[in-house]
Amino acid sequence: MSDHVAFIVYLPSRPERFAETKERLLHVVHQMSAEPDFVNTWVHQLQGEPNTLVLYETWNCSKEDFITRHLSKPYRQEYERLLPELLASERRIEFLDVIESYPVRRQG
Repeated sequence: MSDHVAFIVYLPSRPERFAETKERLLHVVHQMSAEPDFVNTWVHQLQGEPNTLVLYETWNCSKEDFITRHLSKPYRQEYERLLPELLASERRIEFLDVIESYPVRRQG
């Protein structure tokens, strides 16, 4: 499945900037959801660390394509520039090897 990429992103926000971090993140997620390669994203709040947002994302492109093409999109530029101010520590991205997927099938 080399034409697919899945990853988990950890965003440990500064407590006083959590609301802004979440708002800016959701703005970016909304825009990236319109990308042709986008499959899905789930945005979570980490239990036990309420200032950490966690995303699980899947895309129909390679890891390299995602990094070179999607991370540099114009709608991400301000968000990327602000991350060092918003986060308590660096964003962490863990890329996953997709073994198999089980999409929900709707009857109808």
